[in-house]
Amino acid sequence: MYRVKVDSLMLLLWASCTVTRGISDVEVLTPKLTRCSHERAYDMYGAYCGGLRLDKIPNLKSSIEILDFSENRLNELQADTFTNYPNIKFLYLTENQLYRIDKDAFAPLVYLQTLDLSNNVILELPETVFQLPSLRNLYLKNNPLLHLSISNLEIRKPIKAPLELLDISNCKLERLPNWGTIPNLVKYNISHNQLKTIEAQHFASMCALKKVDISKSIEEIKTCDLKPTISWFQIKAISFELDDYSKLNTEEFNDCPSMTGNDLEILNTTHHICRSMYLKFHNSITSRRTWLTVIGGLAGFLVCFMLLLYLMHRHNVAQTKEPSEKIKKVTPKNESDKHASIPILNETSDVSRL
Repeated sequence: MYRVKVDSLMLLLWASCTVTRGISDVEVLTPKLTRCSHERAYDMYGAYCGGLRLDKIPNLKSSIEILDFSENRLNELQADTFTNYPNIKFLYLTENQLYRIDKDAFAPLVYLQTLDLSNNVILELPETVFQLPSLRNLYLKNNPLLHLSISNLEIRKPIKAPLELLDISNCKLERLPNWGTIPNLVKYNISHNQLKTIEAQHFASMCALKKVDISKSIEEIKTCDLKPTISWFQIKAISFELDDYSKLNTEEFNDCPSMTGNDLEILNTTHHICRSMYLKFHNSITSRRTWLTVIGGLAGFLVCFMLLLYLMHRHNVAQTKEPSEKIKKVTPKNESDKHASIPILNETSDVSRL
């Protein structure tokens, strides 16, 4: 009876401590990860190191295609950080303490498709990021110190990376960077900045653009300075997102002068140049796929042809062996008949001569 009371008291104390600390039963029973785990997701092999408070990337399996290193204490990326992981396609470095990135840090990642550098304190972004041959999605949002360098960033043009999504929201930008022509860009997030100006020419060099988020970014821009860009969005059927559309529904905005024919011609020229680059890029991909299909077909034909030759060879060998196996040596029934085969063969040969 005494033991039962003690056990009940211990259970009560444990429950009260758990409630006091705000820990649920699930959190108590679920062990916290203390090291990176390797798992498969979407037919790819990945390493998951999120929330481990690591200040450097540990030794991982070199075959990983996904690396989630979010919510850690990573400060910088050096030239050799990803040397051992050339197959990475999706890299998540959000919510670290990144402030420095070596210019060659991402050079080994030729297959990288998505790069998330959100929620860091990046002071300087290397322009080599925009030269990655497979990069389609780039997230730079919530890097409040990025504006110190990105506005004056000198980028080799045209950008080699086939970017389809670019997020530079909440980076305290006063002016949009000069990206040059980005022919594949579909989604562009420039919201929650402090833009002093927004020019239609900036968007004319994005000929595949479908959606732009400019929420909380145009408050300091004069109403009539907005009209050329908004008109361009409407002409090219580009969906733009605002938190408040009242500024565009005023008489002042309607009375603003429209674009002249010369201005529209300049924008269209830029758009046509972008379009030609877009078509060239996609035609090269189609051509590459066609050649790969042809080469694959020829390789398959050669493999089948060699297999057919091999099977025919095996068949011919089997045919030649079959008659020889039918000729069997006759075993004499007794000791006196052991030498009987010789005269019989001789006699047979004599008969054949006759």
